[in-house]
Amino acid sequence: MKKVRIMQVPPIRFGLVLGLINGFIGMIVAPVLLITLGAAATAADLNYAPKLLGIPWLFAGAGALFMPFIHAVGGFVVGVLLAMVYNFAARWTGGIEFIAEDK
Repeated sequence: MKKVRIMQVPPIRFGLVLGLINGFIGMIVAPVLLITLGAAATAADLNYAPKLLGIPWLFAGAGALFMPFIHAVGGFVVGVLLAMVYNFAARWTGGIEFIAEDK
């Protein structure tokens, strides 16, 4: 067994990894968003806005189309910020220490 301490995390690399993970999450969330917003648009009361029937479907489609991209960019930005905060905190606390075993 060997003790390993993480003293620094490269922000850009961490941001890329988190952006990729969040991009995949966005591809899972997009169909759910499309179905729920589409159902809400279909169930809307037509007496209040008969001319706006297509608008909720337009928002649902645009949201579903851009959701993976929005998640990926947001994940990258949050990943870079988290890595920077961790690097700052690791200077004072000594970082995260864990035990690794070679097999």
